[in-house]
Amino acid sequence: MTLYRTTASAVVRRALLGLLGVALLVTAACGAPAQGGGTTATTLTVAVSNNPSSLDPQAGPSGTDHVSLYPIYATLVEFDPKTLVATPGLAESWSFTDPTTLRLKLRPGLKFSDGSPLDANAVKASLERYQTQTNKADLSNVAGVEAPDPTTVVIKEKTPDTSLVLVLADRAGMIVGPTAANADFAQKPVGAGPYTLVSYSPGDRLVLKRNPNYYGTPPPMENLEMRIITDPKAAANALLSGQIDFADALDANDIPQLRNSGKLTVESPVGLYFDMIYFNLAQKPLDDVRVRQAINLALDRDDIIQGTVNGQGEPARQPLPTSHWAYDKANDSVWPHDVAKAKQLMAEAGYAGGVTLTTVATASPLEIRRNEIIRSQLAEIGIDYKVQSMDTNQGVSLYFEKQGTNAAQYGWSGRPDPGQTYNRLFAQNSYQNPGKVAIPGLDQVLAQAVATEDTAQRAAAYAQADKLIADFAPYAPLYFRGDVTAYSTAVTGYTASLLGKPKVAFLNKSSGA
Repeated sequence: MTLYRTTASAVVRRALLGLLGVALLVTAACGAPAQGGGTTATTLTVAVSNNPSSLDPQAGPSGTDHVSLYPIYATLVEFDPKTLVATPGLAESWSFTDPTTLRLKLRPGLKFSDGSPLDANAVKASLERYQTQTNKADLSNVAGVEAPDPTTVVIKEKTPDTSLVLVLADRAGMIVGPTAANADFAQKPVGAGPYTLVSYSPGDRLVLKRNPNYYGTPPPMENLEMRIITDPKAAANALLSGQIDFADALDANDIPQLRNSGKLTVESPVGLYFDMIYFNLAQKPLDDVRVRQAINLALDRDDIIQGTVNGQGEPARQPLPTSHWAYDKANDSVWPHDVAKAKQLMAEAGYAGGVTLTTVATASPLEIRRNEIIRSQLAEIGIDYKVQSMDTNQGVSLYFEKQGTNAAQYGWSGRPDPGQTYNRLFAQNSYQNPGKVAIPGLDQVLAQAVATEDTAQRAAAYAQADKLIADFAPYAPLYFRGDVTAYSTAVTGYTASLLGKPKVAFLNKSSGA
């Protein structure tokens, strides 16, 4: 033990330092002096609707993680928020030199937030690590990665797959730093994004500061604070009271109050995020296609939308919304609300006397409202819909990993390329298919869909896939949400994305806010 002696002069110095500390805290809270008088805000505060399942982008399975990951990690490829067309990121250009070879040219002089070089070897190491992690299905078609020189990355595919470009705009393209092999990487992540993590308190907040090694234009705000607020009502109240500057995934029922406040901008665009009931196809009663079809016919999707999200959404009968280039209009008539037909299918499957379906869902007011509506609708065809409500990460583990329930009621947050969505949701060996049951003929059709860059040909292939999926009914899509987003009128720079996962790193907050 070391002992320290306190002197009178030391006490004085300590008092002066304490006063200085208070002054600094006040300055930080109110903003640093700006030229010409007034103040400039230095911190943007946003709400995050869930604890990140992991701050290692290769390990976490939850689609809600992206809001927390985007500020920390730069991706090899970016995308236009409105169209999802690929744009340069860490890679300034790319091309398929043959049908199974993608060559990327990195920007020169890239660095991770810790100052280490982000070169082709670092990209190679990151992609190879990804192939051993939770989300390895994204790169299951990658046969190998080469780094012929410091700024060139060559990815060899097993079969032609043009969706790989936008796969590299998602988790797989979030290049992790050289410390990723460390056991505590998820607590001390190293990326190349516009911000770097200062601290993370699960259930409370992430505190980030501007990354001095970021390759692009620095973000306008010096600090970014992401507060974890899982209750949409609490997030709305925090906005109204000025405690936070930005929030998404809000409750549609709070839109009138948010708009009437006069100090918030409110948007509710429909994006790729859709709510669904995942089915474990290996467990009874869902191993019978007639039961799965009956559930889809029993669901009144318009009623669910009205009762759950105040009409802010559109019915889902396929994995893409009507605004997407690959949406299949012929699929509009799939799964009409038909209770009589649903009862007939249940009787044919041997469940005329009823059956229990166990489900897990998030414990939120929105989910509880939706659960009640779905329970009532399924009761009409003899299904006792039993829901366990719990924390999202716990529930995901219970269903997808432990297979502890027949079904799960969660959302699918979408991916930049539809190939990712179709493969992740329906491929036999994907994480989202815990029963590991194959849909006959689907793999071949999905391979055709990514073998070309022609969007018309790809859309035609996905239309075929939609027919196979509808016949097999491996899930029950419910609706595409209107992503209710609200932010202070002092905040500028926000563009809603079709992907539906907000990127907040480059939002600005005006002086005096």
